[in-house]
Amino acid sequence: MASTYDNRTTASTAERRPVSELISDALGQASRLLRNELALAKAEVSSNARQALRGGAMLGAAAVVAMPSLFVLLMALAAFLTEMGLAASLSYLITAVVGFVLAAILAKVGMNRLRADRLIPNRTINQLHRDAATMKAHI
Repeated sequence: MASTYDNRTTASTAERRPVSELISDALGQASRLLRNELALAKAEVSSNARQALRGGAMLGAAAVVAMPSLFVLLMALAAFLTEMGLAASLSYLITAVVGFVLAAILAKVGMNRLRADRLIPNRTINQLHRDAATMKAHI
């Protein structure tokens, strides 16, 4: 019996709350929600930035290791072309063009992987859209 009385008391107390207090509560909840979403966005951007930084470091390390090997490979190509009967100057020119084409392809791939849109906190943006839709539905 006490639980029925408690429920009626709670319900009647909630019904008697002034509109200003209800609005204040709603604004407080919206403020907490916004703070939580901002914290989530900050964490997501930080995580994405760390991943991009690690990716850049790995690309740098790969370049340091690959450069001497690529140089030797291109020199071997030039020597091979010379042995095949081409003039030495033409062999080196062809080798240089091959090297520039490889560099352009690698630069394009690397730039695509370091695009700024990969740093956008997509999960947070989606969550904000869901929160806004939920708030509209309840208003």
